[in-house]
Amino acid sequence: MRASNVLKSQAVSAKRDLRDFTFLYAALISGGVILCIAFAFLWSRMTVVKLGYEISKANSARLELGEKRSRLKFEYEKLKSPERVEKIAMSELGFIYPTGERIVNLK
Repeated sequence: MRASNVLKSQAVSAKRDLRDFTFLYAALISGGVILCIAFAFLWSRMTVVKLGYEISKANSARLELGEKRSRLKFEYEKLKSPERVEKIAMSELGFIYPTGERIVNLK
Protein backbone atom coordinates (compact mmCIF):
# COMPACT_ATOMS: atom_id res chain seq x y z
CA MET A 1 0.00 0.00 0.00
CA ARG A 2 2.88 2.24 0.59
CA ALA A 3 4.02 2.00 -3.08
CA SER A 4 0.65 3.10 -4.37
CA ASN A 5 0.75 6.25 -2.22
CA VAL A 6 4.10 7.18 -3.77
CA LEU A 7 2.71 6.95 -7.28
CA LYS A 8 -0.39 8.96 -6.41
CA SER A 9 1.63 11.87 -5.12
CA GLN A 10 3.68 12.07 -8.34
CA ALA A 11 2.37 13.55 -11.56
CA VAL A 12 2.82 10.57 -13.87
CA SER A 13 1.14 10.68 -17.24
CA ALA A 14 0.44 7.45 -18.97
CA LYS A 15 0.52 8.89 -22.49
CA ARG A 16 2.35 11.77 -24.05
CA ASP A 17 0.21 14.54 -25.46
CA LEU A 18 0.50 14.38 -29.25
CA ARG A 19 -0.12 18.11 -29.59
CA ASP A 20 2.94 18.94 -27.46
CA PHE A 21 5.75 19.81 -29.92
CA THR A 22 8.32 21.12 -27.42
CA PHE A 23 10.60 18.11 -27.91
CA LEU A 24 10.37 18.48 -31.70
CA TYR A 25 11.17 22.20 -31.51
CA ALA A 26 14.09 21.58 -29.16
CA ALA A 27 15.43 18.85 -31.47
CA LEU A 28 15.10 21.07 -34.57
CA ILE A 29 16.80 24.02 -32.87
CA SER A 30 19.60 21.81 -31.54
CA GLY A 31 20.06 20.24 -34.99
CA GLY A 32 20.13 23.67 -36.62
CA VAL A 33 22.73 24.94 -34.17
CA ILE A 34 24.90 21.85 -34.72
CA LEU A 35 24.54 22.24 -38.49
CA CYS A 36 25.54 25.93 -38.32
CA ILE A 37 28.58 25.07 -36.21
CA ALA A 38 29.59 22.35 -38.69
CA PHE A 39 29.24 24.76 -41.65
CA ALA A 40 31.26 27.42 -39.82
CA PHE A 41 34.01 24.90 -39.09
CA LEU A 42 34.12 23.69 -42.71
CA TRP A 43 34.15 27.27 -44.02
CA SER A 44 37.05 28.19 -41.73
CA ARG A 45 39.05 25.10 -42.78
CA MET A 46 38.45 25.82 -46.47
CA THR A 47 39.54 29.42 -45.94
CA VAL A 48 42.74 28.28 -44.20
CA VAL A 49 43.55 25.88 -47.06
CA LYS A 50 42.84 28.56 -49.68
CA LEU A 51 45.06 31.08 -47.88
CA GLY A 52 47.78 28.45 -47.60
CA TYR A 53 47.77 28.00 -51.37
CA GLU A 54 47.86 31.77 -51.89
CA ILE A 55 50.82 32.12 -49.51
CA SER A 56 52.64 29.33 -51.34
CA LYS A 57 52.06 31.04 -54.69
CA ALA A 58 53.22 34.39 -53.29
CA ASN A 59 56.41 32.82 -51.90
CA SER A 60 57.13 31.18 -55.26
CA ALA A 61 56.59 34.48 -57.07
CA ARG A 62 58.82 36.28 -54.55
CA LEU A 63 61.65 33.78 -55.10
CA GLU A 64 61.27 34.03 -58.86
CA LEU A 65 61.36 37.83 -58.75
CA GLY A 66 64.46 37.71 -56.52
CA GLU A 67 66.24 35.52 -59.06
CA LYS A 68 65.16 37.81 -61.91
CA ARG A 69 66.41 40.83 -59.96
CA SER A 70 69.79 39.17 -59.47
CA ARG A 71 70.07 38.38 -63.18
CA LEU A 72 69.08 41.93 -64.16
CA LYS A 73 71.53 43.44 -61.66
CA PHE A 74 74.34 41.31 -63.09
CA GLU A 75 73.38 42.30 -66.65
CA TYR A 76 73.22 45.98 -65.64
CA GLU A 77 76.71 45.81 -64.13
CA LYS A 78 78.00 44.09 -67.23
CA LEU A 79 76.43 46.65 -69.58
CA LYS A 80 77.79 49.68 -67.72
CA SER A 81 81.35 48.37 -67.43
CA PRO A 82 83.96 50.91 -68.61
CA GLU A 83 85.62 48.38 -70.93
CA ARG A 84 82.36 47.78 -72.80
CA VAL A 85 81.58 51.50 -73.04
CA GLU A 86 85.09 52.21 -74.34
CA LYS A 87 84.81 49.42 -76.93
CA ILE A 88 81.46 50.71 -78.23
CA ALA A 89 82.74 54.31 -78.29
CA MET A 90 85.77 53.36 -80.38
CA SER A 91 84.26 50.76 -82.72
CA GLU A 92 80.72 51.99 -83.35
CA LEU A 93 80.95 55.73 -82.68
CA GLY A 94 84.50 56.32 -83.97
CA PHE A 95 85.84 58.00 -80.85
CA ILE A 96 89.60 58.16 -80.40
CA TYR A 97 91.88 59.10 -77.52
CA PRO A 98 92.78 62.80 -77.67
CA THR A 99 96.32 63.75 -78.59
CA GLY A 100 98.41 66.31 -76.74
CA GLU A 101 97.41 69.30 -78.93
CA ARG A 102 93.68 68.56 -78.54
CA ILE A 103 93.75 68.73 -74.72
CA VAL A 104 92.83 72.15 -73.37
CA ASN A 105 93.68 73.03 -69.80
CA LEU A 106 91.23 75.33 -68.04
CA LYS A 107 92.29 77.71 -65.33
